[in-house]
Amino acid sequence: MNAFSASQAVWPALERTARTLFRPFQWAAFLKCAALATLTEGILVSFRFSVSTELPLDIRSIDPAALLAPEFISFTVLAAALVLYLVFLFIYVVIRLRFVFFHCLLHQTREIAPAWDLYRIPAMRLFKASLLVGLLLLLLAALAVGAIVLAVVVLFSSPTDEGKLDPGNFLILFFPCMGIALALLLAIVAAEVALHDFVLPHMALENATFREAWTAVRLRIRAQRDTFVSYFILRLLLPFLAVVVLIAIGSLLSWIVFGVLSMSAAGFNALLEDLTGVGAILRIAMQVLFLLLGLAAGSVLAFALGGPVAVYTRSYALLFYGGHYKPLGDILFPPPATSSISAGTFPAPPVSK
Repeated sequence: MNAFSASQAVWPALERTARTLFRPFQWAAFLKCAALATLTEGILVSFRFSVSTELPLDIRSIDPAALLAPEFISFTVLAAALVLYLVFLFIYVVIRLRFVFFHCLLHQTREIAPAWDLYRIPAMRLFKASLLVGLLLLLLAALAVGAIVLAVVVLFSSPTDEGKLDPGNFLILFFPCMGIALALLLAIVAAEVALHDFVLPHMALENATFREAWTAVRLRIRAQRDTFVSYFILRLLLPFLAVVVLIAIGSLLSWIVFGVLSMSAAGFNALLEDLTGVGAILRIAMQVLFLLLGLAAGSVLAFALGGPVAVYTRSYALLFYGGHYKPLGDILFPPPATSSISAGTFPAPPVSK
């Protein structure tokens, strides 16, 4: 395929998004694809998932300091270990689902289970590499926070003769601190884009190790630095603008949907408030029902609004990098004489190294 520039890939990505989600349009298939896209891309547009209820839970009565008491310390350590394990498990599942989403978009298929089994080894490799990259970024963040704290200490320890903050010192320290924070943010975003948009295709299609994939990506970026910088800018700007618009739409829809649910919940609570026995059980059941309805309604809104943006983001990445990475480009646009992979078919499982 011909290489798309960052701007040239915008319209084909929109067409591919429409084809993936709406041709043909089926609600179940749309929500499944949109949910997968939202979870893997982390694009949330609607944030409300619960309906107001009167369940007797007062979190203010919980004393966090009590968890550090000697009689609770073993429980606290065990709970912390469990939470850490669940965090790592969640990260691994998201990374593996990113391979699944990559496969589904690349081959225009909606079958998730075969793709889940196909990329177990590359997903584990990328998971380990992501942890190492995250550890490095965490170290950089600690250094950045240390520098900012040091600047604040210097600022407050050198007041003017009147005991006020020195405006000159403030300006001298403010801009470097803002630069450090911005540089850290850009480093985090650049690492995420490089891992997800460029490294993952090499690991998925060639079963490459992280070192091999990153070496190939680095050579391509170095050869066409301006093109990749333009892509990075549009890659962040276009979804951001779409999300800003959709948040306003999502807020309006959430206000309508959850307004109806909240009024209904309030009506049932008022109706069943003074009942005891079976009536009290019924009231609790209705509260649980409305909690589940809120979770379902919020999830549908989040997937329906964020899913198309997420599908577009990944389609844009595929089309852009497909023009710079031939194995990917040949699957997106198979050469007429050598085309052997059609939409909806699966490549041979990668051979483990």
